[in-house]
Amino acid sequence: MSGAVASGKTTVAEMLAGLVGGPIVSADAIAHQVLASDDEVKRAVIARWGNACLGADGGISRAKLAEIVFNSPADLAELNRIIHPVILRRMRELIDEARSEGAPWIVVDAALLHETGLDAICDTTLFVLSDWNVRAERARRDRGWGEDELRRRDAAQLPAERKAELSDYTVNNNGSPNETKRQIENIVKHIQRHRRKFNGQPEDP
Repeated sequence: MSGAVASGKTTVAEMLAGLVGGPIVSADAIAHQVLASDDEVKRAVIARWGNACLGADGGISRAKLAEIVFNSPADLAELNRIIHPVILRRMRELIDEARSEGAPWIVVDAALLHETGLDAICDTTLFVLSDWNVRAERARRDRGWGEDELRRRDAAQLPAERKAELSDYTVNNNGSPNETKRQIENIVKHIQRHRRKFNGQPEDP
């Protein structure tokens, strides 16, 4: 699952996981863990940006690091070079673990699903769509960002239109939670019908 910045992708991922009873493998949650606890990554980040990326506790401040890299394409590329291989490796490990435990559904929540090639290991891909004004309001309310910051974050990803083209399904998350949930329910039913047909099983009436 991917989505435009501040589209509500994580909320949709939680709705989907709740409906299908599967685990969520979240790129953002893993990035938090990696920056906080992976010593090799921490050393590389501090070696590159020094005290400018550190918080008051001496650890890496995600807010300070974001302020640096989202104002410089070169810095963002360098951070991605350092951190993405570790995040992707850990995501694949968690996906393999869930599969080995027999999970029938695994929800992969990754803003850069297509950019990093994770879409290649997904059976089905979803894109979460929200209009600019809706995303701008969510970004302001939930993250304290102005529209300039949202534009900078947007510029670091594929355009929303391209992500939608690359995805099997699109969820419009402009409306109420109930409206979004109904769309997800319909998508799940469609996937289930496709699975049964693929496996030669009778479809529900």
